[in-house]
This record gives sequence, C-alpha cells and structure tokens, in this order.
Amino acid sequence: MYSPIFSIAKGAAAGCLLLMLSLLDLATAGANELTSVDPLPRRSFLGVTVNPAPDNHVRIIKIIPNSPAARSELAVGDIVLTLNGTPVVSVDTFLAGVKSFKTGDRLICRIQRDGKEIDIEIALGEYPREQSGDFQVLYDAVDTRDATVRSILTMPGGNQRKLPAILFVQGWACSSVDWPLPEPNLTRELVYRLTKAGFVVMRSEKSGVGDSTGRPCRDVDFQDEVALFTSALKKLKSYDFVDTGNIFIFGHSAGGWVAPLVAAEEPVKGIVVFGTVVRPFGEYLVENSRRSRWLRSQPDLAQLEDEQRLTAQFYHYLLVEKSSVSEVIAKHPELKPIAKRLFPRDDEHFEDLRSLQHVRQLNDRNIARVWASLDVPVLALFGELDIRTLAMDHEYIAAIVNARHPGKGTWRLLPGMDHGFALHESLKESVAHEFVGPFGDQVVQETVRWIREIVG
Repeated sequence: MYSPIFSIAKGAAAGCLLLMLSLLDLATAGANELTSVDPLPRRSFLGVTVNPAPDNHVRIIKIIPNSPAARSELAVGDIVLTLNGTPVVSVDTFLAGVKSFKTGDRLICRIQRDGKEIDIEIALGEYPREQSGDFQVLYDAVDTRDATVRSILTMPGGNQRKLPAILFVQGWACSSVDWPLPEPNLTRELVYRLTKAGFVVMRSEKSGVGDSTGRPCRDVDFQDEVALFTSALKKLKSYDFVDTGNIFIFGHSAGGWVAPLVAAEEPVKGIVVFGTVVRPFGEYLVENSRRSRWLRSQPDLAQLEDEQRLTAQFYHYLLVEKSSVSEVIAKHPELKPIAKRLFPRDDEHFEDLRSLQHVRQLNDRNIARVWASLDVPVLALFGELDIRTLAMDHEYIAAIVNARHPGKGTWRLLPGMDHGFALHESLKESVAHEFVGPFGDQVVQETVRWIREIVG
C-alpha cells in the first residue's frame, strides 16, 4: 500500500522523485510562545524532479522555479551521469549523492545533452521550510535508538491552554513529509485543515529521509519503524502545549498498520485510520495487484488470474516458508518472471522500495489481534473510489474492535474519495487521475466530529 506523498514523490508520477535537499536554522512555534533551536542540520536544496533513464542514469524532468537548479545551466531532459565525479547509477544514488553535500557547497554535475557531455557547476541552497499565516510551524527532531529523525508540528497560534493533538503516521513509501514547496499536496491539506480545526498535528520523517540521520528507509525493518513512531508519540507527549490526555493517531494507508502497534506500546485517546488493511500483507498484495491490473490495464482476465495464482505461490514460499528469492527460483523456475518483477534490482528489496525483512515482519503480524487488544475508540475511514484498499477491511476493523469492546469501533464510507483524499466523479476517473483532484474535506469533517465527541 503506497501513500501519495509528493515531496520526494513516488506517487501519481510513479518512479519520479522530487529531489531537494537543505541546513541549520531556528524554528519558532507557537502555543505558549515556544521557541526551539532546531537540533538537526537542514539538508541542501538542488531543486529538480528526476526519474530513471537508460543505462542506469537519471533524467531531469522538472526544475523547481527559483531553486539553485533554476539559476544554473541545467535543463529539463538532461541525463545526469556523475555528481562531483561519482557515477549516478540510480535515483537512490542521486538522492544520496546530493544529500551528502551541505548548503553552500559547489556541485559539479556532469550531464549528457544532445549526445554531448557537459559539466555544470551549481551552488546548493538550503531546503525551504513550511510557513503559514494561519498557524505556527515548529521544526524539531525525535531521537530514536538508531537515528535522529525530523519532526514537524503545526499548531494553532495564540492559545493559552493545552490543545488536543494528532500524530499523523504516513504510508509505506520512503517519501518525505516535509512539504514547503507550493505545488499541490492533498496530504499536506489534510494536516493543515486538522490544525486549523484546533489540533496540534505532528509528523515524523522515517529513518534517513529528508534531514533525518540513520539507515536508508528502504533498509529499515518493520519493527524498527514501529519503534520510530512510538518514539515520535512519546516526543509529542513531552510538549507543554499538548493536552496529553487527548492525543490521537491518524494512520494513513500503511500507517494504519503502524498506528495500533504504536498505541499498544504508548497509550492514546483514540485512533483514526484511512485507506488501510487488516488482512495479512501477502494476501493484500495479491488482491491489490489483481484489482490494480484489472482496472488500469484491462488485461485478459483469465490470463491475469493465472498470473495471480503464481504470484500467491511466490509470496507463500517467500513470506510464509521464509525461502530466499534465489531459493524460490531454484525450486520453482516457473516463478522466475514473478520474482524478477517484484525484486527488480536485487533479492533483498521488494519492488525496490522496502527490505524483504520489513515485508516478512509485516506479514507475520496479526494486526487484527492488536486491534482487538486496544480498549480505545477507533474510526476507520474508507474512500469510495479508493482502488488500493477495500471497504471490507475498514468494516472488519470496526467489527474486530466491537467484538471485544462494544461500541468502540466505527467505520465510515466517504463518497467520491480516492486513496489520496482526492475527489472524483467516477471509478474510471479515479483510476485515470488517482491522487489528482479537489481535496475531499469529508475526511477532515468526519475526523474532527468524531474526536470532538470523544474529547467533549
């Protein structure tokens, strides 16, 4: 399940990654005149969007206005070959390469244009910060066992009382939740509207993402990621402007797997999830692939079902029997095309997104049992035109909660909404323009109404 977050975007423009990296500053934020020195250096900022190009390079497909890239001789269509002499062999190496520099450093970017190789020098800037005239923004950090990760809080200004708070937990991808650029971003719209409704809202980056230190997100296992967000929740409780008796978690997409596990370790007042799953991850992967290919590419459905049966077998050997990718291929050579599609670059990274260990740990967890153990109110929201999850899972979450704690579980269907909070007129439009459209404010209205009923 992939969450549409477009700061290093792997979302609607799948494979495109927005690159901007920056350095140190002061962050002032709000309630109670709070002033905090930013404990994390700000990453450097180049200002390009790239996607993979032939021969293990990357191609510039967009240059951000008023960025260092825009002030240089870089152009859309350039193929990036090296950064300060280091070969660029993938989007990941490009990201890591730029992030290794500091604000003000000079970067020599060797590009290929019209068959010629050219060296272009760029002075890197500092990554911008989110700002708003409607509320206050605090850039802070969360210390975890293995990393210090960037956190961002938005909060209503001018309050002299403690405020209820929401920890927003993003989806499965390793995209940033630091969104200072003016491009459309519906997840940012959700966070901002919840803030304007009177809540402190906290986001936390994942390991190695954005300003954060630590291992690359793609190498972090599921248990360590849950521990990271548990640390973020503890940090949220430490602020003197937060009403610690009224803290909620909002889990978006795969954040709906993380949310109950965090709440099991660190108590909260309630949990909201949107566009999530409660079934085993391997089962979800098969069903999601079937539905996505059916709706997007209109294949021969009998042939599709043959392939899905092979895919289910592959997941069983890999996730249940714990065979390696190479072992599965050796014993079942008919599954090699499936294996190469799901592990395109190496045998340790599923879809080149997350580690195999992460996927196995996620599949091993019975999330239903965790939901059943939590004696807190739960609201499961589902967008009617979400093509990545099913209404059944949300109804099922409410039923699981109510079986042990009657009246604590609720689910709601949000008309016309897709997996990324965008509104559409039809399923066909949702498939064609997923994550693009007007923001569906129903998700905010339902969340705020439900929380206020609990808080009183």
